[in-house]
Amino acid sequence: MAKICKSCGKEFKGEFCEHCGYGDPNLKTHAADKYKSSTPIRYMTPEQKEEYYAALKKKEEERRLSGGKKKRDPKQVRLLIVIAAAVVLLIVGTLFGSGLLGFGEQNTDVVERYLHAVNERDFDKYVSCFPSDIKKDYEQDLADTGFSEKEYMDAFCSDFAETYGSDFVIEYNILNVKLLEEYSLDGYKEQYGTVPNVSEAYLVVTEVTYRGSQSSETFRYNCYVGKVGLHYKLFNIEYDPGIITTDMFDSSADSSE
Repeated sequence: MAKICKSCGKEFKGEFCEHCGYGDPNLKTHAADKYKSSTPIRYMTPEQKEEYYAALKKKEEERRLSGGKKKRDPKQVRLLIVIAAAVVLLIVGTLFGSGLLGFGEQNTDVVERYLHAVNERDFDKYVSCFPSDIKKDYEQDLADTGFSEKEYMDAFCSDFAETYGSDFVIEYNILNVKLLEEYSLDGYKEQYGTVPNVSEAYLVVTEVTYRGSQSSETFRYNCYVGKVGLHYKLFNIEYDPGIITTDMFDSSADSSE
């Protein structure tokens, strides 16, 4: 007479279910095979469940003893590497484009940053335009005055505000860039005792107009720019009032003191 298996619900005629093994007296001798089987847990006999969970426990202990390292699918590893590389390239590209890493930075960028810093009354941007020794001088001066950064920049711009109006802005146009084959940093060394390693030096001739509600005036700025490491820094600015024309370019200028 056929019997109904209490485990899988199928009919069987022998002493144990030939479908799932329920009732097989030799069941414990096949523990590894039962662990590998695809029989759903809800259909396992109590003995199968005991062996199944024992095998899981053993596997977990072995994983812990091996340092908890799990084998990754090679395809997943390759995908993670590609994603990580793409993220790195995106971040580096953004930094390059912004000039934070120095690559792609132009010798005129520091002049523009300087003029924007004055317009924005931005102390951090302003001092970032100069070599470290000059930057430290400004930071020490800020500390000595006890001003906030905004108060310091307002005081710095007070003469311009008095002449052109408190609403004054700087407009500029870079006219010429000249590579300086010869230049001197003697003045810088006399002031600070050492000089930064300048790999390139340029004269950046810029037309600058201070324009406000009270008046306006145009200057010629001779900006002496040096490349220190990966970044260009301002070493000196000379300026004269008046409208700038091409015949005013000083081709003999060769000092970056």
